[in-house]
Amino acid sequence: MAETEKKEQNEQKEELEEKETHQVSETSQQDSPLAELTELLKRTQANFENYRKQTEKRVEELRLTAGKQVILELLPVYDHLQLALKSMQKKESKSLSEKNQPEQEFVEGVALIAVQFKEILQNLGVQEIPALGEKVNPYFHEPLLSAESEASEGTIIEVFQSGFTLHGQVIRHAKVKVSKGKKT
Repeated sequence: MAETEKKEQNEQKEELEEKETHQVSETSQQDSPLAELTELLKRTQANFENYRKQTEKRVEELRLTAGKQVILELLPVYDHLQLALKSMQKKESKSLSEKNQPEQEFVEGVALIAVQFKEILQNLGVQEIPALGEKVNPYFHEPLLSAESEASEGTIIEVFQSGFTLHGQVIRHAKVKVSKGKKT
């Protein structure tokens, strides 16, 4: 009987081991879908964060681009104000006679409008590109003419149209006249 009992005990042990193995495999099968779902959730969450960041970046780019278009539309108005001021200054230097009060007030008014316009552009992130007296830089300046002058070669001697940057990026190059150097 001892042998029969031992066989029964061995069979019971084997059955228990099989049941434990079966339970472990069921648990691992249950853990596997849970782990897969957890991993999927983590990937989805990371993808959503990337999407959110990309969307924020695109919205900011669109905002800057829309602003750029409006500014490019307004720059000719600024140019015309500057031309009007130049014209008035040339007139003043030619006629040394006393100016009448209304004319002088008009000139001052146009000058104030130009200053205010420039301040508004600066508040929007627009900066005028320095040109007169500077060396030509193809990233900022567009030479239209060259002429002999007392200035060294490659120096800007006249600005035809101001150039501007918006948040550090060139939105319009300065159109300039460049010195060829001294006449020999």
